[in-house]
Amino acid sequence: MKAGFFIDRPVLSTVLSLFIVIIGVIGIILLPIEQYPQITPPVVKISASYPGANATTVSQAVATPIEQELNGTPGMIYMESSSSNSGGLSITVTFDVSTNVDLAAVEIQNRVKLAESRLPAEVLQNGISVEKQAPSQLMTIALTSSDAKYDEIYLSNYATINVLDVIRRIPGVGRVSNVGSRYYGMQIWVYPDKLASFGLTVKDLQDALKDQNRESAAGELGKQPIVNVDVSTPITAQGRLSTVGQFEDIVVRANNDGSFIRMKDVARVSLEASSYNTESGLNGKYATVLSIYMLPGANAMQVAKEVKETLVNLKADFPAGIDYQIPFDMTKYISESIHEVYKTLFEALFLVILVVFLSLQNWRASLIPIIAVPISLIGTFGFMLIMGFSLNMLTLLGLVLAIGIVVDDAIVVVENVERIMEEKRVSAREATHMAMKELVGALVATALVLAAVFVPVSFLDGITGSLYRQFSVTIVVSVVISAIVALTLSPAMCALILKPNHKEKNIVFRKINEWLAKGNTKYGNLLVRVINNPRRIMSGFGMVLILIFVFNKMTPTSFIPQEDQGYFTVELEMPEGSTLERMRTVTDRAIAYLDDHDAVAYVQNVTGSSPRVGTNQGRATLTVILKSWEDRSESVEEVMKDVQKEFYDYPEIRAFVSSPAAIPGLGGAGGIEMKLQARSDATWDDLVAATDTFMLYAGKAKQFSNVSSSLQSEIPQLYFDVDRDQAKLLGVPIADIFSTMKAYLGSVYVNDFNMFNRIYKVYIQADQSFRATANDINLFFVKASNGSMIPLTALGTTSYTTGPGNITRFNMYTSSSIQVTPASGHSSGEAMSAIENIVKDKLPDNIGLTWSGLSFQEQKASGQTGIVMGLVFLFVFLFLAAQYESWTVPIAVLLSMPIAVLGAFAGITLLRLENDIYFQIGLVTLIGLAAKNAILIVEFAKIQVDAGMQPVFAAVQGAKLRFRPILMTSFAFILGMLPMVIASGPGSASRHSIGTGVFFGMIVASTLGIVMIPFFFVMVYKVKNKFKIPELKFPRFVSQRFKNKKK
Repeated sequence: MKAGFFIDRPVLSTVLSLFIVIIGVIGIILLPIEQYPQITPPVVKISASYPGANATTVSQAVATPIEQELNGTPGMIYMESSSSNSGGLSITVTFDVSTNVDLAAVEIQNRVKLAESRLPAEVLQNGISVEKQAPSQLMTIALTSSDAKYDEIYLSNYATINVLDVIRRIPGVGRVSNVGSRYYGMQIWVYPDKLASFGLTVKDLQDALKDQNRESAAGELGKQPIVNVDVSTPITAQGRLSTVGQFEDIVVRANNDGSFIRMKDVARVSLEASSYNTESGLNGKYATVLSIYMLPGANAMQVAKEVKETLVNLKADFPAGIDYQIPFDMTKYISESIHEVYKTLFEALFLVILVVFLSLQNWRASLIPIIAVPISLIGTFGFMLIMGFSLNMLTLLGLVLAIGIVVDDAIVVVENVERIMEEKRVSAREATHMAMKELVGALVATALVLAAVFVPVSFLDGITGSLYRQFSVTIVVSVVISAIVALTLSPAMCALILKPNHKEKNIVFRKINEWLAKGNTKYGNLLVRVINNPRRIMSGFGMVLILIFVFNKMTPTSFIPQEDQGYFTVELEMPEGSTLERMRTVTDRAIAYLDDHDAVAYVQNVTGSSPRVGTNQGRATLTVILKSWEDRSESVEEVMKDVQKEFYDYPEIRAFVSSPAAIPGLGGAGGIEMKLQARSDATWDDLVAATDTFMLYAGKAKQFSNVSSSLQSEIPQLYFDVDRDQAKLLGVPIADIFSTMKAYLGSVYVNDFNMFNRIYKVYIQADQSFRATANDINLFFVKASNGSMIPLTALGTTSYTTGPGNITRFNMYTSSSIQVTPASGHSSGEAMSAIENIVKDKLPDNIGLTWSGLSFQEQKASGQTGIVMGLVFLFVFLFLAAQYESWTVPIAVLLSMPIAVLGAFAGITLLRLENDIYFQIGLVTLIGLAAKNAILIVEFAKIQVDAGMQPVFAAVQGAKLRFRPILMTSFAFILGMLPMVIASGPGSASRHSIGTGVFFGMIVASTLGIVMIPFFFVMVYKVKNKFKIPELKFPRFVSQRFKNKKK
């Protein structure tokens, strides 16, 4: 195809561009909107309960068999289990980001099934749940009541029955959980003294419940085969019981005299909450809080909209006095962040258009890039849809970067046509034909080089690779579309609408042209001086390389910048053994302070629970939701400092204030998540001592602002020492002793009952006045083999002791979970290095260190910058070598790139930013742009050298000729990045990180870089000629045959 093919076919060019735009518009309409793409590792959670068991028992009897089966599951990167004193077990298995979560959940389910034969019967009776964890919480709904008759139990169950199930059916909703649930249960509150007086045990009550509260089939009269019967009649009977009265009338024992002992004679029966372990609230008042999690790949904005519409419809049926609020709505942050990125996009577009107009100096010429840029950007949306991408922070930031890149192609075409029209006094059509013959190679080369820059980083594995892919695919697609438009529509438009303009330009344009002409002359003189002083320049270049190395080592590293997401969490911790009542008092005081803070809109509380230790009466978690960004003057960091300062003065608690995870689903909170592991011969006591030692030294380290451990090592416990000899002598099975204690003190699930077309559970437990102190154990009796009633205190002794409140295991090692918040001015990379030093220097060798959550990914990604840069340079070299059929010429392009990299590092150091993933993506883009500038000079210079010109003259002439388009495109890109450098509002940290390096790098590349490109071109040819390095090309007959085939 000839270079001018599309110049003579403007309609075909227009149709191609319209086709691209139509695909793009379809993409904009259909693309899902979300904060981040699916870059979080899939997580499968296993939950089980062993009521009445302490943490040690749960860990040994339940966690160990399950973990042994789960270990080695394909795709697993780590697993963590937490066993609590409330009898709960939670195991989370985290998989590699490329793992299919559905298949992983099935595999986990099968492995748990293998472990069931070794688990206690009570655990199996309560059920073991295996569920996929949705990575991101979308919103919370709080049901509140102004009418006292609608208490927390009513509200919780009303929400479960009438709201929760409806929301679960909304497309895109993954999981809905009732936080602090008060789910109905039939509670049998036993009076142990009365029970013993009748000669009954708790086992008798359980047997009576199982016998008389069951669902049974009674059969059918007239069932075939049968003759002489006209009617078939199904037989019905009382199945499961459903009311308090029916349970009260259950016969526990029939006496010989015809009298009965019923359930109501030995127990109080009530329909109430099945569990009182936790409670939820909003702004200090009780509320039922529903947390909604989204399915991976769902459109966050659409799901939230449908949830809100559903709630409006449901509210019409709410009883008078019940209302709902939406305190937490992640779509506010997502929409605000995306709005800010769009704003940055349009600001960048406006500034780019301004530079284009000032450079090209007439509206006809400016119109071509103004049309070409939106086509490239809009078309990208269509291909994003085809490739399964979404509109998210990463792809939109990629498009902002792409603006400055795609405008280059159109500017280069238009500027070249204008120059030829002016110099050779020819028509626009002729000038376009001549320009395209020169430019086709350069346009294809620059597009290929930019693609080459991003191709290698797309193959990185894990989250790092996923993050890079979002940017790389977006930018590469836009660049390829831009190249297509530059080869089709731009030349066709140049031929049609450009006109030779020999009129005198206005004073502004004249001054710009004078400045550019003077600049070009000085640039030429500078090039001659630079080329004539190779030793000084090479020494300076050596210094540049050393400075890059120093900057790379000195610049703090992190993974993802922490954003102001509009909320944070506070974990309140009371001394171990504290009751929920004591915790509630302190929580109310904390909420009252937060509620009065000017920046706070809502405070959600879950008292009796913590995300790090699970259910615990001495913990409370507060989610503090701030007012919208325009309605508050303080940032989330400033509010967190206020809160930390206030809670420091609360004597009865320790408060841990944390920001949310930078990427939802990657860890429970922002900051660093680490584990100390008891390896080899280390015991529990060794782990406790190591944790205390670490906390001591971490508290003194300047790199940390807050350090918190979830280890509960010394919880007050009552030890019951069974006299096994005495039990055997009296004929009391050991199992009866423990089952009696568990039933009275731990709440035992017996069976089920039906109500509201649902199944609820029946529980047995001692009434509250019989389980308050150690002396109450005197009232618990078991039956001996001769039928006599024996008090438990006759079969054992009690003594106070201490023991673990929860036991955490990480990859099957007993571990201590520690959360660390880096101090202001210190990056997560610096904090992680400090942690490693403390562990190495202060802790014994049998205590290991490992990371989880975002810290695991950061540690895994550390050191990849060098690999990424190496791959980028290699691919650029290979593409250029293929383009120029030369192994030496591409070296000139490669050697000019470090100048831009130095500018990027200098920029982020100056503004005290960190070397994170976003900066590295900007660095890759910068290298592509620096290569693009170099290609514009080298392409022309090489043509002249091949025609017989000396390399020095060719380099200087090529540089002077390309001076104006390089400056135009560079300034267009630099101004396009300016809105990102000065960005504010939600999501601004990401924009700062990605924009600052590119902004400063491009300034240096446009000033120093364009001086070094001709210098290195000349140096490469001098070295080549000095050492007589031959060009490795195909043999002539092969090249000729290849050309003939093309013809």
